[in-house]
Amino acid sequence: MTVSIRPNPATGVQSLERAFGLLQAIARHQEHGVSLASLVAATGLDRTTTHRMLRFLTDAGYVEREATAGRAYRLGCAAMGLGLMAMTRPPLVDRLSPLMKSLARQSADNVFLVTRLGDFGYTLHLEQGAVPMPRYRELVGATRLLGLGTASMALLASLSDDQVQAHLRRHQAGYAASPASPLRIQRAIQRTRAAGYTLAAEPGVAGAGVAFDVPGAGLVALSILSSRARMPAARRHDLAKLMAQEVRQAGYATGLPGTDV
Repeated sequence: MTVSIRPNPATGVQSLERAFGLLQAIARHQEHGVSLASLVAATGLDRTTTHRMLRFLTDAGYVEREATAGRAYRLGCAAMGLGLMAMTRPPLVDRLSPLMKSLARQSADNVFLVTRLGDFGYTLHLEQGAVPMPRYRELVGATRLLGLGTASMALLASLSDDQVQAHLRRHQAGYAASPASPLRIQRAIQRTRAAGYTLAAEPGVAGAGVAFDVPGAGLVALSILSSRARMPAARRHDLAKLMAQEVRQAGYATGLPGTDV
């Protein structure tokens, strides 16, 4: 993916724009790292400028470079520190709170916001509707393997086939210890991709989830959960469609095919 950098930004802003463009490009390749040549191609900057700015960012701790032969770049500890400090008051919660409140009001149920944290789904926020389930508040701040949850299944299904297979290989033991076997996970991914949203039902609880892209934050997912008695299959489909509609009206692009329902 090419990072858009304006050719003639205002005086005094050009260096900042280029630096943040490089950080964004590196962030997209954090798992495996990215080469200097790839960053030049992604940003459209010349090699000398790119190398000079990377050296500054590396010295400041926002970027690290591997000592191995590939010498790939990744985000550094200073970049990670900024993200962690933002968790004191997550800006993503502020941004999506109106959307979540609207869904909680319309459904009268519990609306969760889940983000991807490496191979895990992290429950960032909960908005409770008119039919709250107090024990659900314990889920806020918790992590689970991607796919072991309604919203996190929507996130897992958004990954490429290669990413999904690598993820399942890394966590065979974790899935084996849960009711969700790799085969069951694969089937759930196929259903999610076909529908554009996730439906889930377990003893006592059921719900629906939708993944979408938030500029600057990447893919996130919302889910609406409640008791199984309140969530027959038809209502789960209706709530999934409601979420997709509300997400689009809020100006966000859904992260799965088939959400234009």
